[in-house]
Amino acid sequence: MAKQLLSAAISAPAFFGVNTQESGVTLQEGFAVQADNCVIDKYGRLGARKGRTTLSVSKDATGGANVGVNLKGVSNFKDITGTDLMISWSDTHFYKGSEALLMITPTTSDTISAGNWQAATLNDHHYFFQRGYIPLVYTASGGSVEFESFAEHDHTTSGYPSANTVLAAYGRLWAADTTTNKTTVYFSTVLDGNKFSTGTSGTLDISSVLTQGMDEIVALGAHNGYLIIFCKNNIIIYGDGDNFQTGMTATSLTLVEVIQGVGCIARDSVQNTGEDIFFLSTTGVRSLNRTVQEKSQPMRDISKNIRDDVIQSAILEDKELIKAVYSPINAFYLITFPTSLLTFCFDTRMPLEDGSLRATFWPSMLPTGFLAKDSDLFFSGSNGVEKYYGYNDNGVKYEMDYYSNFFDLEMPNVSKIVKKISATTVGATGQDFTLKIGYDYSPVYYTYTFTLDVGSVTEYGLAEYGISEYIGSIKINDQQANSQGAGAIIQIGFSIDIDGAPFSLQRISLYAKQGKVL
Repeated sequence: MAKQLLSAAISAPAFFGVNTQESGVTLQEGFAVQADNCVIDKYGRLGARKGRTTLSVSKDATGGANVGVNLKGVSNFKDITGTDLMISWSDTHFYKGSEALLMITPTTSDTISAGNWQAATLNDHHYFFQRGYIPLVYTASGGSVEFESFAEHDHTTSGYPSANTVLAAYGRLWAADTTTNKTTVYFSTVLDGNKFSTGTSGTLDISSVLTQGMDEIVALGAHNGYLIIFCKNNIIIYGDGDNFQTGMTATSLTLVEVIQGVGCIARDSVQNTGEDIFFLSTTGVRSLNRTVQEKSQPMRDISKNIRDDVIQSAILEDKELIKAVYSPINAFYLITFPTSLLTFCFDTRMPLEDGSLRATFWPSMLPTGFLAKDSDLFFSGSNGVEKYYGYNDNGVKYEMDYYSNFFDLEMPNVSKIVKKISATTVGATGQDFTLKIGYDYSPVYYTYTFTLDVGSVTEYGLAEYGISEYIGSIKINDQQANSQGAGAIIQIGFSIDIDGAPFSLQRISLYAKQGKVL
C-alpha cells in the first residue's frame, strides 16, 4: 500500500516576525529566521516594504542650483496659521521646502560644522538645539520670516543653554546635555522658548536623585502629564504636584520615580507612540509603559526576539548617527544603524504575548533622519528629502527575502521526500518569484522560479485590501512545482526583486512522501 502524502502549510509566513535569539530548530511556526525588506501588513501577511522616492532638488539662497546636498536631518514646522514648512539640514547649511530645497542662513549664528540638531516647535517658533552651538529659532508669523540665533533674536549673549536635546511640552521648552553640565534640565519661561534666564524659566538639577553614582542626561520625553528624563543608566520621572490642573509649572515639579539600572544611549531613539515611549538601551529597544492609576513603571523589551542583533549594531555605532521614528499611519517604529547597514522595523499593531514586537530587517534602507508628518513618512539622506512611497528605491529594485523556521512534520527521525511545493502570492504581477527549499541545515537550496501571472483572477475586493495599497485589480497567484530533494529537517524560503508593484506572501504549502527511518 502506498504511503499517504504528508502535508505542511505556513498560512501566514513570518506572522510573528524574525527571531534570531532562538534556534531555528525550536522556533514556533510563524517565526522566521530571515525577513529582509519586509513589513507585516495590517492583514498579517508578509509584505514588501515601500520604497524611497526622492523629492528634492537643492537650491542656494538665491534659487540657483546647489548640487550635492547631503542632509543629516529633517523636521516640520507648522506655524500659527496651520501652514506646514519642512526644514532640513546638512553638516553646514539649513534648507526649507521639500521639493525645492532653498538654502536659509541664520543671522549671527556660529559657523555650522555638524548636523546633529534636534528640533522642537513652541508658540509659532521652530527651535534647533545642538551641543556646542547657540540655539537657532525660525519664525514665520504675520508674513515676516526670520531665522536667527538666540543671540540675535533675544539680543542677549548669555542665558540660554547650548544643549543637545530639546523638548517642547507643557507650555515650555526643556533642554539638557550641555558640554559642561550633564545633570541639569533647563526650562524656558511659559510660552516663550527664547527666554531661559527671565520670567518663569529655571533649572532642574537631578544630581541629588542619582543615588547610585553620577549619570548623564541623554534625552527628554513627555508622556501622560509626566516629564521623562532619560539618562544613560537611569530614567527619572517628574510630575505636576498641582495634579495637572494648571499644567506643569516650575514650582510644582515633583519627583515621581527613579528607575535605576536602565537608561537610554541614543537621543533620537526616543519616540512617543501616543500610548507609550520607545527608546534604545544597552539591552535593546525598550518600551516605557506607565499607567497613572498603577503608579508603576513596567518595562517591556520590545526587541527581545532580535536582541543580539540590535545590541551588536548599537555597540558598533556612533550614537549620534542612530535615528528612529514612529509612524502612526504605518504602525511601525523604525531605528537605523548606518555602520551595521541595518534598519530594524518593529510592527506595533499586535504585540506578542511576552510584550515584544514583531520585527523585520531593512538592510537596504539607511536614512540619516526621519520625519513622520500626517499620513506620510519622510527621510533625509544623501539624495536630499525622500518619501516612503512606491515600490522601488528611486527607480532601483530591491530584494525581498524570507526563510522559515526549520521543521520536521512532527517526524524528526524520518526522512521526508518532498514531491510538491506551492505558494500563494498577492500582487507584483509579471515579476519573477523564486521559491526555495532546503534540507538538514544545508546552505544549498533547491530553487523554483515563476513569473507571476498578469492574468490571475482577482480573489479579494478593493475594499478589503485598500485602494491606496493596491492600485487596480489585486492579482492572486497560486504557483506550484514538483520538488526535489529529501531530508529529515525542512526549511522553506523565497526571494523576489521588488520593482514597481506591491507584493505579499499569503501561504506556502508542501507535500512530502515518508522516506526511511534515520
